[in-house]
Amino acid sequence: MAITSSTGVSSGIDYNALIQGLMAAERQPLIKLQSDQSAYNSKISVYSELSSRLSTLKSAADSLRTESNFYVKQAAVSDTTAASATVSNSAAAGSYTLEVTNLAQAHQITHKTGLADKDTSTVLASGASFQFTINGETKTITAASDMTLEELASEINEQTYTGAVEAQATVINTGTSMSPAYKLVMTSNTSGSDYGITIDNDDSVLNLDEASDPGSGQYREVIQTAQNASFKLNGLSIERSSNTFSDVVSGMTVTLKKGSSSSIITVDNDTTAIQEKINAFASAYNNVVNYISSQSAYNSTTKVGGALMGESTARSVLTNISSMLTSRVAGVSEDTRALSQIGFKTDSKTGTISVDSTVLADALRDDIEKVADLFTTSTYGIANKFYDYADSVTKSTTGAISIRTTGLQNRVNDIAQNILKLETRLERTEESLVSRFSALESLIAGLTAQSTYLTNLFNSM
Repeated sequence: MAITSSTGVSSGIDYNALIQGLMAAERQPLIKLQSDQSAYNSKISVYSELSSRLSTLKSAADSLRTESNFYVKQAAVSDTTAASATVSNSAAAGSYTLEVTNLAQAHQITHKTGLADKDTSTVLASGASFQFTINGETKTITAASDMTLEELASEINEQTYTGAVEAQATVINTGTSMSPAYKLVMTSNTSGSDYGITIDNDDSVLNLDEASDPGSGQYREVIQTAQNASFKLNGLSIERSSNTFSDVVSGMTVTLKKGSSSSIITVDNDTTAIQEKINAFASAYNNVVNYISSQSAYNSTTKVGGALMGESTARSVLTNISSMLTSRVAGVSEDTRALSQIGFKTDSKTGTISVDSTVLADALRDDIEKVADLFTTSTYGIANKFYDYADSVTKSTTGAISIRTTGLQNRVNDIAQNILKLETRLERTEESLVSRFSALESLIAGLTAQSTYLTNLFNSM
């Protein structure tokens, strides 16, 4: 707020500069409050990032803390043209001999004689019907008016079903552009001998129903029979309606590609993938350690400490995870009780870890079960310890970081209220100064006027 003129006309005093100087002194407590508020907000932001990094560490530990998560299996097929296979972590290691006799097929039928026209000539006369059954569902198409081949195909495709098995129709030109021969092709969308299409009644010119062509092949043509896949696995005869199945060997999905073929499927541990998960755990650990260290450091140049400097919550996190990393697991083999025995090394200066890839690879190759025990043993396993601790410290309401963040937020809110009160008081102080200096200027102006009057009076005598 300013006086009408920045410099008093009568006094020559720069009131605005004077008020600004006085208010600058008055605002020092406000500046301190704003600085404190900014510092607390920075801490909240840093704790949020720390919580995120601990969650990443928790996820990395989760991928190692149970046997089903720790193990990664891989499948190899000796003849990839005959079949392919994928496995989950639960699949048992072993070798399986696969002998394929036939592949599964979807039923596909058409009529033998192609039609010269598909868009204008009548195929199904008005009032006539076309009826078929698939997977126990019978569909009847009754022509409201004369229907062309293309319209009949469209009506077949517009039928609705209670299940996933459906009949599909397409019109294919088996002739040439100059001499077309259009055929209606009906196909089951699901392979297997149980999902064939039966034409119950056909009043059209196609004569696709069984009664018109009882197996003689005069009118109908079976492009592809409805057929199950038939194969042997380790000498056991098996049939499946699909060429892809996952209910024969637990944890294994197989896709058959070629009939009259044989191959061997080998399932074993994917030690490379397991090693990558262990390295990801080490990386997530280092991300937490590096972040706490960098945010706790004191900058000797700027004379400013990081947001986590002096923060006992962050220091406790660092102490706890460092202790867990070097702990020995009870109840497991003596030669694989600590991470240091499978290639983990701790930098004494930074607290971060590195993993000797050769040592770890050798441990996984020589006795993968021992390495698994080191991480997965209930409660005491390294991955279980890290998972449980990271989970507890990052819980939304009861976690140590959440509790600390809530405390910091309460301080920010209290400071915000104090800032509002102080800003109101400063406004009143400034208004008071303006009023008082305005009164002073008025008084000086009055005295100056009197002095001028008396001077003029004396000079006129």
